[in-house]
Amino acid sequence: MRTTATLLKARLPQLEKQVPFQEILPLRLKNQVSGKTDKGSDVACLQEMAVMFSCLKANEFNEDLCPKEVSTFKKCYKVYIDKKVVKKETSSKGILVPGKDLNYKQLNKVLKQFPSQPKKP
Repeated sequence: MRTTATLLKARLPQLEKQVPFQEILPLRLKNQVSGKTDKGSDVACLQEMAVMFSCLKANEFNEDLCPKEVSTFKKCYKVYIDKKVVKKETSSKGILVPGKDLNYKQLNKVLKQFPSQPKKP
């Protein structure tokens, strides 16, 4: 009985005209970003590492019995390190690659090209 009474009192969505927009913070970008969030934890070759460890565990951690898994993991890690070095070189030179993730230095360079205007009173 209670559920039917609750269902009958369904709440209607609010109309946009009845709820005016109130700007609490300015709706514009700042002219720079901080680099605090760029230090994320990268997990490289997790799948290959799991396969390698499962093989090692099955063979009592004898690497001679899992050469394929170990070599696959080493190749994956080498590719990861090479990509990381290339990304670090491009970011340190300030090269902007469109369509790629930009670090904070590259974002600040773009934001300097297009500064936001202060709010006019």
